Amino acid sequence: MLHHYSDVLGYLDLHNATPADLVLQECELNVGCLSCSQEGPVQNLLYGQAKEFNCEHCHGKLSILVESTRFQYIPPHTNKTGQSSPTCTIRDPAVQKGKPLPEKGTCKHFKQSHRWLRFPCCGRTYPCDVCHDEHQDHPMELATRMLCGYCAKEQPYGNGKPCISCGSMMTRGTRTSHWEGGLGCRNKVKMSKNDRQKYANSNKTVSRKAAGEKK
Repeated sequence: MLHHYSDVLGYLDLHNATPADLVLQECELNVGCLSCSQEGPVQNLLYGQAKEFNCEHCHGKLSILVESTRFQYIPPHTNKTGQSSPTCTIRDPAVQKGKPLPEKGTCKHFKQSHRWLRFPCCGRTYPCDVCHDEHQDHPMELATRMLCGYCAKEQPYGNGKPCISCGSMMTRGTRTSHWEGGLGCRNKVKMSKNDRQKYANSNKTVSRKAAGEKK
């Protein structure tokens, strides 16, 4: 049960299974109205998008927003002898907040992309669009959210921006030694001496009037 002072959605008792991700679009939640104390079902939730609707009983306006979800492994209780009750070794979930994703979010298609993309068409996460198409049979929609490959923080999609949690760059930058990321401003100090543009206009005389205008 979720409320203002609790962020725990529920508990899973698993055996020989490991949870990886929660697909909200496949979940049906019961939302309670604070005005009439009645409950009603809610479906088709998307991460990072507020869903507004009216209560079925009092017609009051309700709103629900889910930024992200994560699985947290809870160690089993120990008995009087100090031994844990399960006989098998339980692995931690694949996605844990603050810990890197498997392979730091990379895949065989993109080795320098350290993130998972959450595709709104199915609500699932994949390292790239090719991985999505290999596992799904529906048309791909552009991702609107992503998970950092270094800390698993889910956040809005942003290309070329650092993670909002750990500050790591999830994609390789396009900045080179002399072209400044293709912005059209060359750094002549870092340019090769064989580049003809390195010393271009270096000996050009400028009139005092033109020099004064530049100042």
